[in-house]
Amino acid sequence: MEFVYENSVTRQDALRELCDRWDVRRESQIVPLDTAFGRVTACDVRALCSLPLKRSSKRDGIAVRSADFANGMPDTAAWRRGWDFEQADTGDDFPDAFDAVIAVEDIAYDVDGSLRIVGENLDVRPGAAVNPCGSIVREGDVVVPAHTRLTPELAASLAIGGHAQVRVLRRPNVAYIPTGGELIPYGSYPQRGQNIEANSLMVQGMLTEWGAEALCYPIVRDDRAALEAALDRALETADIVLVNGGSSRGEEDFNSSMLEERGDYFRHGVRAIPGRPVGMALIDGVPVINVPGPVLAAFLCMDWLIKGLVAHYLGVPKPRRHMVRARMAEDLKKPLAFERLSRVSLRADGVGGLVCVPLPFDRSVPNALLESDGILVLPIGCAGVDAGDEVGVELLRPLELIEAMPLAINGGDVL
Repeated sequence: MEFVYENSVTRQDALRELCDRWDVRRESQIVPLDTAFGRVTACDVRALCSLPLKRSSKRDGIAVRSADFANGMPDTAAWRRGWDFEQADTGDDFPDAFDAVIAVEDIAYDVDGSLRIVGENLDVRPGAAVNPCGSIVREGDVVVPAHTRLTPELAASLAIGGHAQVRVLRRPNVAYIPTGGELIPYGSYPQRGQNIEANSLMVQGMLTEWGAEALCYPIVRDDRAALEAALDRALETADIVLVNGGSSRGEEDFNSSMLEERGDYFRHGVRAIPGRPVGMALIDGVPVINVPGPVLAAFLCMDWLIKGLVAHYLGVPKPRRHMVRARMAEDLKKPLAFERLSRVSLRADGVGGLVCVPLPFDRSVPNALLESDGILVLPIGCAGVDAGDEVGVELLRPLELIEAMPLAINGGDVL
């Protein structure tokens, strides 16, 4: 399909238009806590119990009666454990006869076993060094709000609140349909005129990371009837459908025109390079995205659009990357009317800063992926940046790995 600038939109508007028109029908399910990591809560989750149920000691020491200290430090030489005091360990309950705790650092035992209190200026009032009922968690309190992605710490918090399972949103099912008569499954050896279908692996991995369920279809040849049949099957089960390839102006690029004909809403093209020929539709209430075929362009479409749709389904913020400041190593120019999303490498400048080096478009795919430390986004209306300019770079991998690479290489280590 021909790219028409006047009919295209920015990346931000494309995502907003789809989300505004998409009537999301979320479903929930109950899962055990030990399988809930990364899942998103479907509703507020409240504590089923209070902890401590009665009270507990804040520290290791002994539990005592505060009344025994009302008139100053008592003579404890004849005190008996279980009668005048009791052992109190951190987090443990202790008998109701006692109402305060003295830390183990403030007591000592003589050779004959008699108790001595050695701490000075002790404040032994009712409740001293005691966790009251519900000080850890109180029954009925919200432990984890709705639409919260569960981390290991939050899963532990749910367990503290008395839960062994939790109601979470069902993962959105995202169907992925690779198309193209030249494609062969990965693991096959290509013949002349063939290309290996690798995007399904990338798509599946990205969707899993974001909390979606990938439904990868077999390769569909460039045949309108076959494409229609695959789309119909996907629409029956998927919350989002991705059709990969056939989004531009090739003789067999049917996919965007198919989306236009069937969609209640349709857009073709985004004002960003690479990856301009993205097709976006709503068909029977389901977002259907025509993802560009090349790996690097498909990555960008997944990264800014599909990630946003998955987050919208789950009701969570779209994940954002950490950003760093770096100085350009060279000029980088772009058309005024388009955003440019450039893969860059980063290196230390020797004085505590970073240098940003744009990777050329003609880099091989493996080299481009291996050398990419981040993405530099230059906005519409900007003609580019000059060598020495400071820019913000979205990190594609942890900064500690980027900074460690020169050190490891200089030290002679092989990573």
